[in-house]
Amino acid sequence: MKKLLLVSIVTAGLLSAGTVFAQEAPAMPMCPCPCGMMQGMGAKKAAMMEWHQKMMEKMKASQAELDKLVADMNAAPAEKKADAVAAVINKMMEQRKAWHAEMETHMKKMMETMKEKAEPEKKAEPEKAKVKK
Repeated sequence: MKKLLLVSIVTAGLLSAGTVFAQEAPAMPMCPCPCGMMQGMGAKKAAMMEWHQKMMEKMKASQAELDKLVADMNAAPAEKKADAVAAVINKMMEQRKAWHAEMETHMKKMMETMKEKAEPEKKAEPEKAKVKK
């Protein structure tokens, strides 16, 4: 009886501890980013936030398109099932290619931003070296 009571207490304790640890962490602010890349960038930061918002809206719209096609596929009769599966796959490939192109463009812009941010630091380094001499 004592073992059962002890096991019950330990189990209850572990479950309540698991609940505490399973709670969501507070949301981290998107900007400024931890690396500091976006600090002091005003208009560029705003443009990036706008781009991110548009990207999220596009993702939701893309998902809705796929959800509809999948529902159509699931409801299709046997003789039309292959066409419905092909429609889903074709839409997925179309979206994938579009997202790759979008991300490539975004990555190029991000790299340019990082490069611009690093250039003033590179110009300042020779001046620091002169001061040390």
